[in-house]
Amino acid sequence: MSGRSELGRKPDRSVVDTAERDAVLDEALIAHVGLIAGAGGEGDGAHPVVIPMLCARLGDRLLLHGSPASRLLRTAKAGVEVCVTVTLLDGLVLARSAFHHSMNYRSVVVFGTATEVTDHDEKVAALNRLTDHIVPGRMEAIRPHTDTEVRGTTVLSLPLDEWSMKVRSGPPIDDDEDMDAPAWAGVLPLGVAVAEPLPDPLMPERQVPPHVADWSRGRQG
Repeated sequence: MSGRSELGRKPDRSVVDTAERDAVLDEALIAHVGLIAGAGGEGDGAHPVVIPMLCARLGDRLLLHGSPASRLLRTAKAGVEVCVTVTLLDGLVLARSAFHHSMNYRSVVVFGTATEVTDHDEKVAALNRLTDHIVPGRMEAIRPHTDTEVRGTTVLSLPLDEWSMKVRSGPPIDDDEDMDAPAWAGVLPLGVAVAEPLPDPLMPERQVPPHVADWSRGRQG
């Protein structure tokens, strides 16, 4: 930990339990990766960039992947520090005044320097983890990665050494003078809703496999 990972506002909402951090990272599908592009000497000058990316945790590392042509990945693997944020929205908090409306959420921010995974076996393991993180059990149902696909993908590993987590939960916090207001107040819970799977029209008719039919994520709304 360092000063930049300490919460300056509402430190009482800070969470330092790594198991709770891991639970958020394991539930999330999307991370927003921020860095200063051009800081490694590329491009027309340094400027901030934030890109949404698929992510997955593997032990005490966060995995990110994409095309070798990605400027963000090229910059990140050059040793530029990154900031990765993952946020799960659990509910809308409706207060008796607009000022006190809020959201219930769980958020993790990770700081550090990502390194490229270059060992073939480690890279395959990372790609398998990314795939099974998105849809658990998927790798058992599809063919393995080809060598061409492995070479054509950049995988970055970010150590979970420097991080912070912040959580807001519970009902609205209203001013005493507003407590008798006639407005409805409370929490509108939110979650990930899963619709009926849509088969590829080019695929022969097949039964939806359990790992697809039973897919769920986090707290269901």
